[in-house]
Parts: sequence; C-alpha cells; structure tokens
Amino acid sequence: MPDTLEATVAKPAPEPSFWEDLVDIFFAPVGVFQRWKKKSFWPPLLFVVIATSIISFFTFNTLAPAIEADMDRAFNQQMAKSGQKPTAAQQEAMGKMRERIGTFGRYATPIPLFFFVFLLGFGVWLLGKMPGINANQSFGAAMVVASWAYMPRVLGAVLGGVQGLTMDISSMNTIQAISLGPVRFFDPDTTNPLLYQFLTRLDLMTIWVTILLAVGLSVTGNVTKGRAAAFGVLIWFAGSLWALRTGLLAL
Repeated sequence: MPDTLEATVAKPAPEPSFWEDLVDIFFAPVGVFQRWKKKSFWPPLLFVVIATSIISFFTFNTLAPAIEADMDRAFNQQMAKSGQKPTAAQQEAMGKMRERIGTFGRYATPIPLFFFVFLLGFGVWLLGKMPGINANQSFGAAMVVASWAYMPRVLGAVLGGVQGLTMDISSMNTIQAISLGPVRFFDPDTTNPLLYQFLTRLDLMTIWVTILLAVGLSVTGNVTKGRAAAFGVLIWFAGSLWALRTGLLAL
C-alpha cells in the first residue's frame, strides 16, 4: 500500500447538450431555464424558426384548403356587413390574394415567425416588470424564455402536418378543425363568433406555451410561483385580445 493516497475528486456531471434540452423542455423545463438564463437566446430561437419553417413548407399544401376556407369566410363576412354582393372582379381579386398569401405562407414563414418570437420576448419582459410581478429579468433572459417556451409550437406544427396528411382537409371549412382544443368540434358558421374566438385560445399548444412562459419567468426573473401564475394569466389574456377583437367585429 502506498504511503499516500491521492484524493479522489468527483467530476461534475456534464451539462446536457442543446439536443437533450430540446427533450427536457417538455418534461423538465425548470432545469432548462436554469441552465439557459444567462446564455444566448439565439440557438433556441433559430431552431424554432428553422424547424417550424421546414415543417410548414412541406405540409402547407395539405392544409391549404382549410386555410383558404377561412379566408373566403372572412371575405364573405366583410361583404355581408357592407350589404354588397361580391362582383366577379372582386372574386377574382380574392382568388389572386389567396394565391399571394399561400405563396407567402409557404416560403416566407421565417420572417413573421422570427419577429413574433421577438414580440413575445418583449411581452414577457414588459409584463414581468408590472407591479405585483416585479420580475428581476433582463431582456435577453426574457428572450430565452420566449424562445424555449415556443417549442410546443414546433410539436404542434408536426401534429398539424400529420393531420393534414391523414385527414380529408378538403372537406373542412376551417383550419381550426385540426386544433388540439375544443374549438375543433365547433362550426365557425353557426357558433357565436366571440365564443368561437375564445375557444381558439384553449388550444393545448397555446396553454402549454403559456405555462412554460410562467415557469420561465419564475426561474429567470426570480419571482414566486404565485406571481408567475398571475403573469401566465396576464400574458394569456394579452395574447387573446386580437382573437376577441376579431370575434367582436364578426358579431
């Protein structure tokens, strides 16, 4: 036996990789936000934008009939409110607009998605500063929260694409027919517009993103669970304002 023994120092466990965190955000989000609260938000943001854009590009055509049905409904409702019947020229213009929107939706998805996540990060940062919440959070940390919290939308894009490939989308009169929420069981032509728009906000992915935003704020902003829950309700309501406005205008 040697006269001296070398002290054995336990090596710290290696930090999970980015790809492991992509799984953990769904099952152990607290750890992900703790590891990333002082890191750059660019890796998760770029993953969200690139992955969602690729999925949308390859599944857009399968979902196009339902999207076009929603556009036609909005056009017809607008014409009905004005008390006019669409002329042949207006219908032709509407058809061209559908084509342009379809082209934009398929090829330019990264642009609006990129800015939307930035807007979401700004909303997290701004609402977190409100009295009663008082999050101690930098804008960079808020962007980390927004980027990682948006990951369920990537899963939602996959599930939407799968439904588009396996269901008869051409027989559906709204894209909400593939929603993972109660709104898929309601007909937009017969349901109260305000109620219908409210139901769109009860989609599983929307709720999941909201919960992750609250968890992320709690971790990166050093706020209590109660304040984080209040923030979750607040940001869900803020995100619902446009939908509720749409419902009110359709009444």
